[in-house]
Amino acid sequence: MTESQPSPLVDVKTWIGVLGIVAATILAIVCWRSGTTTTDFGPILEGAPPFESTHYDGLWISGAGVSILVAGLMAIDVVRRVRVGFVASRWPSYG
Repeated sequence: MTESQPSPLVDVKTWIGVLGIVAATILAIVCWRSGTTTTDFGPILEGAPPFESTHYDGLWISGAGVSILVAGLMAIDVVRRVRVGFVASRWPSYG
């Protein structure tokens, strides 16, 4: 009888998923940085402290949120693929 080869723990789709996680995370960082604008203001009255204001652009911040959501879903899929590959490699094959 010939023994079947165990399935690899990590295949090409898993590596593509990992690259997708990295790309989606980088995209989220770029969107977040593009969506925030900080403006410094001097003191209004003499002796008062200066202050800064931050403006958030909703479309860019939403894009960052969606990118993080996609990265999280890809991470769940990568973990699932690795676990299935691990279980398949440990499971005895009959036949």
